[in-house]
Amino acid sequence: MTGEKILVVCAANVCRSPLAELGLRRGFGADSSISVSSAGVRATEGDAVCELVSSLHDDEGWREQAQSHHARPVTIELIEQSTLILTASRDIRGELVRLAPRSRDWMFTLKEAAHLGAGFSSTGPDRVADYVAYLDRARSRAVPLAGSDGVGSRIRRLFGNRGAVDPTSIADRHGSRGHRETLAEVQSSTATILAQLGGHRRHAS
Repeated sequence: MTGEKILVVCAANVCRSPLAELGLRRGFGADSSISVSSAGVRATEGDAVCELVSSLHDDEGWREQAQSHHARPVTIELIEQSTLILTASRDIRGELVRLAPRSRDWMFTLKEAAHLGAGFSSTGPDRVADYVAYLDRARSRAVPLAGSDGVGSRIRRLFGNRGAVDPTSIADRHGSRGHRETLAEVQSSTATILAQLGGHRRHAS
């Protein structure tokens, strides 16, 4: 298979999903046959990427790609044309499953894919498709992701913020004090997925 496609989806398509998109593109390299794009389940068409994402790296290539990003809503066509779909959170994956139930087998959260993909190796032309099959098989045999039990997690549970402590999800903290924590989680998961797919993470500049 040529032209394998990875789609990353979050809520507004201005923070979590474009950061993962840019990181994956950067890791695969400009000459890769794997294309990476992003979208949002509640995106406003044309919105710019958030300033923190844009300023994460100083090199011209990163800034150009970040500044050329324009948010777009996810569509059934985007979903069905993708080889792999990575979502920021479990609730967003659920929305996509309801929108395109036939595509559920190739939908994973970023954290879930990073966890389930441990041990994957492929040098074949269909490595993303092979990766999806590996992740799907791993769903039933992998040890579940463990949630953090730090003070912050216990406080969030006390106040009923379940989404923030779901171990398979990266919470939307855009514009809040936890914004940088969100970006760090996206970068960590993206770096792991890149390593599993044979890409290369570039050091921060």
